[in-house]
Amino acid sequence: MEQLDRQDWIVYGAYGYTGALVLEEALAQGRSPILAGRSEAKLKPIADKHGLSYRAFSVDDAAANIGGAGTLINCAGPFDVTSEQMMDACLEGGLNYFDLTGEVSVFEAAYARHDAALKARVILCPGVGFDIVPTDCLAAMLKQQLPDATLLELAFDFGTLPSMGTTVTAIKAISLGGMIRENGKLETVGHGYRIRKIPFANSDNWATSVPWGDIFTSQISTGIPNAIVYAALPLAACWTFKVINPIRGFLSRPSMQNWLISLAGKFLSDGPDAATRAKHRTRFWGQVTTEDGRKCSGTIMAPSTYVLTADTAVAIALQSESWDGDGGYFTASMLVGADFLTDRPGYKVRISNS
Repeated sequence: MEQLDRQDWIVYGAYGYTGALVLEEALAQGRSPILAGRSEAKLKPIADKHGLSYRAFSVDDAAANIGGAGTLINCAGPFDVTSEQMMDACLEGGLNYFDLTGEVSVFEAAYARHDAALKARVILCPGVGFDIVPTDCLAAMLKQQLPDATLLELAFDFGTLPSMGTTVTAIKAISLGGMIRENGKLETVGHGYRIRKIPFANSDNWATSVPWGDIFTSQISTGIPNAIVYAALPLAACWTFKVINPIRGFLSRPSMQNWLISLAGKFLSDGPDAATRAKHRTRFWGQVTTEDGRKCSGTIMAPSTYVLTADTAVAIALQSESWDGDGGYFTASMLVGADFLTDRPGYKVRISNS
């Protein structure tokens, strides 16, 4: 059995598409993480290739298999299935916990464990990738500019088709509808509740409101009581979201869910190749507004979805090793600062008052 110490990392889901990219970035930054996942057959070839240790276990057995290390990065979705067992195991074993989620339910579960994490001196920071690092940092920067803001609007543009994993999560969430934050409370709304043009850097694009993780997390990191998040899509797709509201129940039937996932699989892959990842860019926009109408907006241009995710996940895990504060639940901007992306290579951040 390998000898663990508090500086060791465990990357769970290391053989998945995004997990493999996180592993590559960790290796590039001089770390030699322990690989983990359910399948020994998938772990062993990767571990042998890089000369790394590995452990095969399910999330239900995590507590017995992660003790002694200092950091766990959970790359195995869907995160509403894997995250709570992993967070509890990290609290028991004293590991800092990170994952790549964008699901509101996961952030709520992590926040509910704040006191336990504080007592254990453990960091719980889900959402350290595309979901939700850029939007969370942008929200925090805008809040610094207008501390009395009462409305936060955020938007993102994948820059390409969404991944199969993201699409499957969206299909499974059809029955839940959309979500906004109103007067500090999460409110369920219909799909396509708001459709508008977003002034991203370089061009305006249509977008529709979506139940993105910032609907919950931005209140923790900024305290702004009202929030809505948009995803850039062709206008026809935005209206498609709106018109499916009357048949949400029908589309949520298992047979329809399976058909929609199968249909998506004909057009989407697990993820793009290296050339595509290098080529594409992602874009983010945010705006805060005060009760008397003052506004401040900002944009971020960033690497492609998966490059961004691997970069920020590893960078945040690295920075957490020097954290000397208390444990607890954190959003990305709370842990590494609102300006985290400002001087980071490959990112262009712009804030403007209006």
